Amino acid sequence: MKKRNLVFAGLVSLMLFGGCSSDQADSTDSSSSKETVSSTKKTELHSSITLLEGDKELSKKEITFKEGQNLFDALKDNYTIEDDDGMITSIDGHAQDAKNKKYWVFTINDEQVNAGAKDVVLKKDDRVVFKLEQF
Repeated sequence: MKKRNLVFAGLVSLMLFGGCSSDQADSTDSSSSKETVSSTKKTELHSSITLLEGDKELSKKEITFKEGQNLFDALKDNYTIEDDDGMITSIDGHAQDAKNKKYWVFTINDEQVNAGAKDVVLKKDDRVVFKLEQF
């Protein structure tokens, strides 16, 4: 009878101690998964957008955007824009003028871009300049 009680007490002790250690392991696993989730969130980045008409500065904004976001969507989030099949025709009320041959063109980091704003993915600290230029 004493042996049976000792064996029973030993099994109960093992179950209690085993339960405590697995709670700690679960707690550690849980914090690791939280870190993974927060590290996979898309990072917010910053760039500047300047609007010019000829050599006159119309506005300049420091913007925040998400990693992988294209220029068109970032512009749309920060300005009132109009477009024609993805081609920007007006920014904050400053519209192209086909009659006078004025059109929006843009540079990124002082380099002319020969693609549409939907095709350009912004990068951290890009300096974007939209210029309403006469051709």
